[in-house]
Amino acid sequence: MPRFFFSAALATALLAIGCTAGTNPDYDTRVATERDFLDCQNQSYVSTGTMTDPGGASERQQQIIDECMRHKGYTIND
Repeated sequence: MPRFFFSAALATALLAIGCTAGTNPDYDTRVATERDFLDCQNQSYVSTGTMTDPGGASERQQQIIDECMRHKGYTIND
């Protein structure tokens, strides 16, 4: 019987911790920022897919990512 109560208490604690992890504003902001960056990165890869110069493609990809992130409202530190 004590094992049951210990297991129930442990399960309740883990459930409470798991349910609050996604509601943290810092977590939500970090996830949104990462999602926006990955979206911009994907756009840069698509836009430079036919470029044959790897150095030029890399520079252009960074420009596209910066422009895209500015468009989404982020400040870019150069």
